[in-house]
Amino acid sequence: MASLIIRCPVHPVANNVEDWSAQELYFSWTLSNETDFKKVLDLDALPVADSVLAIIPGIDVRLKELKVPAVSSKKIIQILPMLMEDELLASVSDTSIQLLPPMLNQAPDRRLVSVINRDWLLWLSQKLSVINCEQLQLISESLLLPETTSVIFYQQEDTTNFYTSKKSSTDIVCWSQPVDEPVLFTEQYSDQPEMLELSAELLVSGVTIYKESYKAVNLLPDEYYDFRKDRQSELQHWLSRDLWKAPLRWARYATLTLCTSYLCYILTLLWQDRQWEARLQNATSQFLTARTDSQTSFASLVNVSCLAAHRNLETCSGDFEPQLVALQNVLRNAPPEGLKVLEYSKKGLIFELQEATLSTSQRLAIMQDHSVQSLGPTRFLLSPYASLAYD
Repeated sequence: MASLIIRCPVHPVANNVEDWSAQELYFSWTLSNETDFKKVLDLDALPVADSVLAIIPGIDVRLKELKVPAVSSKKIIQILPMLMEDELLASVSDTSIQLLPPMLNQAPDRRLVSVINRDWLLWLSQKLSVINCEQLQLISESLLLPETTSVIFYQQEDTTNFYTSKKSSTDIVCWSQPVDEPVLFTEQYSDQPEMLELSAELLVSGVTIYKESYKAVNLLPDEYYDFRKDRQSELQHWLSRDLWKAPLRWARYATLTLCTSYLCYILTLLWQDRQWEARLQNATSQFLTARTDSQTSFASLVNVSCLAAHRNLETCSGDFEPQLVALQNVLRNAPPEGLKVLEYSKKGLIFELQEATLSTSQRLAIMQDHSVQSLGPTRFLLSPYASLAYD
């Protein structure tokens, strides 16, 4: 599943929060495998993604490099408002100040600090809290741009152009001007800088290229997680149909595979049953009709014994053919056509005789054999491994 990239709107001029909700402030979004942004007002209509990267325009986030004292991060966070007080354009209570993680190739006593209007950050957090994704990261747009001294990035929104100059990871300047005014360069350039439009393709490529520099950054305030809890966004995420679409598809494939395998297994067992029945009948007819010592007959009997034992979850111990020999000795006085049914199981060899062809004396003679147990008037059980004589 592709990642979702969202570009937040620019902070409107109006300072009243109620005015922001009344305006049509569009969010732009795209998937990580696409290069075109689409605009939307309601973020709950966005597709489900494994992760979401939200981007605040550079004009709304000031990144300031600060020399920090050699104390713990917890202590630095506590004294940040005092360290940044002279740099703020608004009161500390109206500003969200966050200490960013150490960056690559940055001196130990130097850290970047982000400065954002608190009300605007909370408004964005409320909007982002409806997204059906638990992994959401909020960063500054400037972190996705390359470092260059010869290019100024720009983007036009209605009648205003927004410019970004990024000479290094700690030297980032953003400003805005009316479209009809010439570009006001904030610094001296040796040559005329190139103007490069801040396109969706540039931002999407920066998501991959500069991942190491922003992967530990997240400007979301603690209130964001309270917003998600109030909106039950976690529940909506797990109940989302799009989230379960792929697992359900694989579950269908797995179920179909299991059903097909089970059907094949049942058909195989039925086929083996038919084969075992036919081979048992064939071996029984060959052995009991006329005793023979030929290799072909003996091999057939051994094979049938192994298959029958396997069918009854027994080891192939080769007891079927000796029991046929013992049965032949038991039935030596009975007429050949008297054998009606022959069944092989782990209990032994069960045989049933034709009642019309069996006299009382013949029945008594069969019962006198110590290996035979009566199961009914004409049904008997020849115990396994009893009278296993081949003669």
